[in-house]
Amino acid sequence: MSQNTVSIKLDKNQIENFPEILLALGWIPKLLKNDYVEYAFISPKGSVATLYSSGKLVLQGNEDFTEAISHIKESRGESDFIEPHIGVDEVGKGDYFGPLVVVACYVNDEFADKISQLGFDDSKKFTDHKIEQLYNHVKDYPYYYPSIVKPTEYNDLVNEDGNVSILLAKQHSKCIEMGLKDLKEKGIPCESVVIDQFSSSKNRILNELGELGREINIKQFHKGESDIAVAAASIIARGIFLEEFEKMNREYDFTFPKGASDVIDSGISFIQKHGREELRNVAKVGFKTTQRVLALV
Repeated sequence: MSQNTVSIKLDKNQIENFPEILLALGWIPKLLKNDYVEYAFISPKGSVATLYSSGKLVLQGNEDFTEAISHIKESRGESDFIEPHIGVDEVGKGDYFGPLVVVACYVNDEFADKISQLGFDDSKKFTDHKIEQLYNHVKDYPYYYPSIVKPTEYNDLVNEDGNVSILLAKQHSKCIEMGLKDLKEKGIPCESVVIDQFSSSKNRILNELGELGREINIKQFHKGESDIAVAAASIIARGIFLEEFEKMNREYDFTFPKGASDVIDSGISFIQKHGREELRNVAKVGFKTTQRVLALV
Protein backbone atom coordinates (compact mmCIF):
# COMPACT_ATOMS: atom_id res chain seq x y z
CA MET A 1 0.00 0.00 0.00
CA SER A 2 1.29 3.47 -0.86
CA GLN A 3 1.87 6.21 1.70
CA ASN A 4 -1.44 7.34 3.12
CA THR A 5 -1.99 10.71 4.82
CA VAL A 6 -5.26 11.66 6.51
CA SER A 7 -5.99 14.89 8.35
CA ILE A 8 -9.07 15.45 10.53
CA LYS A 9 -10.19 17.99 13.11
CA LEU A 10 -11.03 16.66 16.58
CA ASP A 11 -13.43 18.20 19.06
CA LYS A 12 -12.84 18.55 22.81
CA ASN A 13 -14.26 15.13 23.68
CA GLN A 14 -12.29 13.37 20.97
CA ILE A 15 -9.05 15.04 22.10
CA GLU A 16 -9.65 13.91 25.70
CA ASN A 17 -10.30 10.31 24.64
CA PHE A 18 -7.59 10.19 21.96
CA PRO A 19 -4.66 8.73 24.03
CA GLU A 20 -6.84 6.03 25.62
CA ILE A 21 -8.26 4.96 22.24
CA LEU A 22 -4.88 4.66 20.53
CA LEU A 23 -3.37 2.77 23.45
CA ALA A 24 -6.30 0.33 23.26
CA LEU A 25 -5.58 -0.15 19.54
CA GLY A 26 -1.95 -1.01 20.28
CA TRP A 27 -0.36 2.30 19.30
CA ILE A 28 2.74 3.32 21.26
CA PRO A 29 3.33 6.87 22.61
CA LYS A 30 6.16 8.79 20.94
CA LEU A 31 7.95 11.72 22.55
CA LEU A 32 8.19 14.81 20.34
CA LYS A 33 9.84 18.07 21.37
CA ASN A 34 7.36 20.36 19.69
CA ASP A 35 5.32 23.05 21.45
CA TYR A 36 2.48 22.62 18.96
CA VAL A 37 2.09 18.84 19.41
CA GLU A 38 -0.16 17.46 22.16
CA TYR A 39 0.32 13.75 21.45
CA ALA A 40 2.18 11.52 19.03
CA PHE A 41 1.79 7.75 18.61
CA ILE A 42 3.31 5.01 16.44
CA SER A 43 1.16 2.10 15.26
CA PRO A 44 2.29 -1.56 15.26
CA LYS A 45 2.81 -1.15 11.50
CA GLY A 46 4.99 1.93 11.88
CA SER A 47 2.44 4.63 11.04
CA VAL A 48 2.52 7.93 12.94
CA ALA A 49 -0.41 9.79 14.49
CA THR A 50 0.27 13.41 15.47
CA LEU A 51 -2.31 15.46 17.36
CA TYR A 52 -1.56 19.19 17.31
CA SER A 53 -2.69 21.71 19.93
CA SER A 54 -5.08 23.17 17.34
CA GLY A 55 -7.04 19.89 17.45
CA LYS A 56 -5.79 18.77 14.04
CA LEU A 57 -4.90 15.08 13.85
CA VAL A 58 -2.57 13.88 11.08
CA LEU A 59 -2.19 10.15 10.36
CA GLN A 60 0.64 9.03 8.07
CA GLY A 61 1.74 5.57 7.03
CA ASN A 62 1.32 2.58 4.75
CA GLU A 63 -1.94 1.30 6.20
CA ASP A 64 -5.68 1.90 6.23
CA PHE A 65 -6.67 4.25 9.09
CA THR A 66 -10.43 3.64 8.85
CA GLU A 67 -10.65 1.61 12.07
CA ALA A 68 -8.62 4.07 14.14
CA ILE A 69 -10.54 7.06 12.84
CA SER A 70 -13.86 5.30 13.43
CA HIS A 71 -13.02 4.72 17.11
CA ILE A 72 -11.80 8.29 17.53
CA LYS A 73 -14.88 9.80 15.86
CA GLU A 74 -17.24 7.66 17.93
CA SER A 75 -16.04 9.50 21.03
CA ARG A 76 -17.52 12.82 19.97
CA GLY A 77 -20.09 14.59 22.13
CA GLU A 78 -23.78 15.12 21.40
CA SER A 79 -23.11 18.79 20.67
CA ASP A 80 -21.16 17.74 17.57
CA PHE A 81 -24.18 16.22 15.83
CA ILE A 82 -24.42 17.60 12.29
CA GLU A 83 -27.77 19.10 11.40
CA PRO A 84 -28.73 17.96 7.89
CA HIS A 85 -27.98 20.76 5.46
CA ILE A 86 -26.71 21.62 1.98
CA GLY A 87 -23.35 23.23 1.22
CA VAL A 88 -22.62 24.99 -2.08
CA ASP A 89 -19.32 25.88 -3.73
CA GLU A 90 -17.89 26.51 -7.20
CA VAL A 91 -14.68 25.59 -9.01
CA GLY A 92 -13.21 26.95 -12.23
CA LYS A 93 -14.15 30.60 -11.80
CA GLY A 94 -10.50 31.63 -11.91
CA ASP A 95 -9.36 29.18 -14.60
CA TYR A 96 -8.96 30.61 -18.10
CA PHE A 97 -9.51 27.24 -19.74
CA GLY A 98 -12.25 24.78 -18.85
CA PRO A 99 -15.71 24.92 -17.34
CA LEU A 100 -17.28 26.50 -14.30
CA VAL A 101 -18.61 23.79 -11.98
CA VAL A 102 -21.05 24.51 -9.15
CA VAL A 103 -22.15 21.81 -6.71
CA ALA A 104 -24.73 21.70 -3.95
CA CYS A 105 -24.06 18.79 -1.58
CA TYR A 106 -26.42 17.50 1.10
CA VAL A 107 -24.71 16.32 4.27
CA ASN A 108 -26.27 14.54 7.22
CA ASP A 109 -24.52 13.14 10.31
CA GLU A 110 -23.70 9.78 8.71
CA PHE A 111 -22.17 11.28 5.54
CA ALA A 112 -20.32 13.89 7.61
CA ASP A 113 -18.64 11.07 9.54
CA LYS A 114 -17.63 9.33 6.31
CA ILE A 115 -16.05 12.34 4.66
CA SER A 116 -14.41 13.48 7.90
CA GLN A 117 -12.69 10.11 8.08
CA LEU A 118 -11.56 10.55 4.49
CA GLY A 119 -10.05 13.94 5.39
CA PHE A 120 -12.34 16.22 3.37
CA ASP A 121 -11.39 19.89 3.52
CA ASP A 122 -11.20 22.91 1.21
CA SER A 123 -10.31 21.55 -2.26
CA LYS A 124 -7.67 24.27 -2.72
CA LYS A 125 -5.54 22.50 -0.09
CA PHE A 126 -5.14 19.33 -2.15
CA THR A 127 -3.25 18.24 -5.24
CA ASP A 128 -5.25 17.14 -8.27
CA HIS A 129 -4.25 13.54 -7.57
CA LYS A 130 -5.59 13.74 -4.01
CA ILE A 131 -8.80 15.36 -5.22
CA GLU A 132 -9.35 12.50 -7.65
CA GLN A 133 -8.85 9.99 -4.83
CA LEU A 134 -11.33 11.77 -2.54
CA TYR A 135 -13.85 12.29 -5.33
CA ASN A 136 -13.76 8.62 -6.30
CA HIS A 137 -14.82 7.72 -2.75
CA VAL A 138 -18.04 9.76 -3.03
CA LYS A 139 -18.84 10.15 -6.74
CA ASP A 140 -21.68 7.60 -6.42
CA TYR A 141 -23.24 9.43 -3.47
CA PRO A 142 -26.80 10.30 -4.61
CA TYR A 143 -27.26 13.62 -2.83
CA TYR A 144 -25.05 16.10 -4.62
CA TYR A 145 -26.34 18.33 -7.40
CA PRO A 146 -23.89 19.67 -9.98
CA SER A 147 -24.12 22.27 -12.71
CA ILE A 148 -21.39 22.12 -15.36
CA VAL A 149 -21.15 25.33 -17.38
CA LYS A 150 -18.86 24.60 -20.32
CA PRO A 151 -16.88 27.49 -21.80
CA THR A 152 -19.24 28.06 -24.76
CA GLU A 153 -22.27 28.36 -22.47
CA TYR A 154 -20.26 30.33 -19.90
CA ASN A 155 -19.30 32.94 -22.51
CA ASP A 156 -22.89 33.21 -23.75
CA LEU A 157 -24.29 33.59 -20.22
CA VAL A 158 -21.72 36.22 -19.22
CA ASN A 159 -22.66 38.22 -22.31
CA GLU A 160 -26.33 37.78 -21.46
CA ASP A 161 -26.04 38.66 -17.75
CA GLY A 162 -23.26 41.21 -18.16
CA ASN A 163 -21.76 40.17 -14.84
CA VAL A 164 -19.97 37.02 -13.65
CA SER A 165 -21.43 37.40 -10.14
CA ILE A 166 -24.96 37.22 -11.55
CA LEU A 167 -24.02 34.08 -13.48
CA LEU A 168 -22.60 32.55 -10.30
CA ALA A 169 -25.70 33.48 -8.29
CA LYS A 170 -27.97 31.86 -10.89
CA GLN A 171 -25.89 28.68 -10.95
CA HIS A 172 -25.81 28.47 -7.16
CA SER A 173 -29.57 28.95 -7.08
CA LYS A 174 -30.04 26.28 -9.76
CA CYS A 175 -28.10 23.71 -7.74
CA ILE A 176 -29.82 24.65 -4.48
CA GLU A 177 -33.23 24.30 -6.09
CA MET A 178 -32.32 20.91 -7.63
CA GLY A 179 -31.18 19.68 -4.24
CA LEU A 180 -34.12 20.96 -2.21
CA LYS A 181 -36.62 19.61 -4.75
CA ASP A 182 -35.04 16.13 -4.75
CA LEU A 183 -34.78 15.99 -0.96
CA LYS A 184 -38.36 17.18 -0.52
CA GLU A 185 -39.68 14.56 -2.95
CA LYS A 186 -37.80 11.85 -1.03
CA GLY A 187 -38.90 13.09 2.39
CA ILE A 188 -35.33 13.81 3.50
CA PRO A 189 -34.96 16.63 6.07
CA CYS A 190 -32.77 19.61 5.24
CA GLU A 191 -32.41 22.39 7.80
CA SER A 192 -30.45 25.02 5.90
CA VAL A 193 -28.11 25.93 3.04
CA VAL A 194 -24.54 27.18 3.58
CA ILE A 195 -22.79 29.05 0.75
CA ASP A 196 -19.16 30.00 0.38
CA GLN A 197 -19.81 33.70 -0.22
CA PHE A 198 -18.52 34.77 -3.64
CA SER A 199 -19.85 38.34 -3.79
CA SER A 200 -19.46 41.34 -1.50
CA SER A 201 -23.25 41.58 -1.56
CA LYS A 202 -25.17 38.82 0.22
CA ASN A 203 -28.24 39.85 -1.74
CA ARG A 204 -26.62 38.73 -4.98
CA ILE A 205 -27.59 35.10 -4.38
CA LEU A 206 -30.73 35.92 -2.41
CA ASN A 207 -32.15 37.80 -5.40
CA GLU A 208 -31.76 34.72 -7.62
CA LEU A 209 -33.17 32.05 -5.29
CA GLY A 210 -35.98 29.84 -6.52
CA GLU A 211 -39.22 29.00 -4.75
CA LEU A 212 -37.77 26.40 -2.38
CA GLY A 213 -34.60 28.40 -1.79
CA ARG A 214 -36.63 31.36 -0.54
CA GLU A 215 -38.29 29.16 2.10
CA ILE A 216 -35.13 27.83 3.76
CA ASN A 217 -32.48 29.35 6.02
CA ILE A 218 -29.60 30.57 3.83
CA LYS A 219 -26.22 31.18 5.46
CA GLN A 220 -23.33 32.65 3.50
CA PHE A 221 -19.88 33.70 4.62
CA HIS A 222 -16.32 33.90 3.36
CA LYS A 223 -14.10 30.84 3.97
CA GLY A 224 -17.27 28.78 3.79
CA GLU A 225 -15.21 25.59 3.35
CA SER A 226 -14.94 25.48 7.15
CA ASP A 227 -18.45 24.01 6.93
CA ILE A 228 -18.32 20.26 6.21
CA ALA A 229 -21.03 20.41 3.53
CA VAL A 230 -19.30 23.26 1.67
CA ALA A 231 -16.01 21.35 1.90
CA ALA A 232 -17.76 18.33 0.39
CA ALA A 233 -19.22 20.47 -2.40
CA SER A 234 -15.77 21.95 -3.00
CA ILE A 235 -14.09 18.53 -3.35
CA ILE A 236 -16.83 17.13 -5.59
CA ALA A 237 -16.88 20.23 -7.80
CA ARG A 238 -13.11 20.02 -8.23
CA GLY A 239 -13.36 16.33 -9.04
CA ILE A 240 -15.93 17.02 -11.75
CA PHE A 241 -13.83 19.92 -13.05
CA LEU A 242 -10.81 17.63 -13.43
CA GLU A 243 -12.92 15.06 -15.29
CA GLU A 244 -14.22 17.71 -17.68
CA PHE A 245 -10.73 19.12 -18.14
CA GLU A 246 -9.40 15.72 -19.17
CA LYS A 247 -12.28 15.27 -21.63
CA MET A 248 -11.34 18.61 -23.19
CA ASN A 249 -7.67 17.56 -23.43
CA ARG A 250 -8.68 14.41 -25.30
CA GLU A 251 -11.20 16.11 -27.56
CA TYR A 252 -8.69 18.67 -28.82
CA ASP A 253 -5.56 16.52 -28.49
CA PHE A 254 -4.11 19.39 -26.48
CA THR A 255 -2.75 19.83 -22.95
CA PHE A 256 -4.56 22.79 -21.43
CA PRO A 257 -2.97 24.47 -18.38
CA LYS A 258 -5.05 25.13 -15.27
CA GLY A 259 -5.30 28.49 -13.58
CA ALA A 260 -4.86 31.85 -15.31
CA SER A 261 -1.24 32.90 -14.83
CA ASP A 262 0.67 30.83 -17.42
CA VAL A 263 -1.82 30.46 -20.23
CA ILE A 264 -0.70 32.91 -22.94
CA ASP A 265 1.58 30.52 -24.81
CA SER A 266 -1.04 27.76 -24.64
CA GLY A 267 -3.69 30.13 -25.97
CA ILE A 268 -1.48 31.06 -28.91
CA SER A 269 -0.66 27.40 -29.64
CA PHE A 270 -4.33 26.42 -29.45
CA ILE A 271 -5.36 29.11 -31.95
CA GLN A 272 -2.56 28.11 -34.31
CA LYS A 273 -3.83 24.53 -34.18
CA HIS A 274 -7.61 25.01 -34.08
CA GLY A 275 -8.33 28.62 -35.11
CA ARG A 276 -9.55 31.75 -33.34
CA GLU A 277 -13.24 30.87 -33.43
CA GLU A 278 -12.66 27.67 -31.49
CA LEU A 279 -11.10 29.53 -28.54
CA ARG A 280 -14.49 30.48 -27.08
CA ASN A 281 -15.33 26.76 -26.82
CA VAL A 282 -12.43 26.05 -24.48
CA ALA A 283 -11.70 29.35 -22.71
CA LYS A 284 -13.49 32.07 -20.75
CA VAL A 285 -12.88 34.72 -23.39
CA GLY A 286 -14.04 37.57 -21.16
CA PHE A 287 -10.70 37.35 -19.32
CA LYS A 288 -8.25 40.10 -20.32
CA THR A 289 -5.94 37.22 -21.22
CA THR A 290 -7.83 36.81 -24.48
CA GLN A 291 -6.80 40.27 -25.72
CA ARG A 292 -3.16 39.47 -25.03
CA VAL A 293 -3.41 36.09 -26.75
CA LEU A 294 -5.08 37.51 -29.88
CA ALA A 295 -2.57 40.35 -30.07
CA LEU A 296 0.30 37.86 -30.23
CA VAL A 297 -1.13 35.37 -32.71
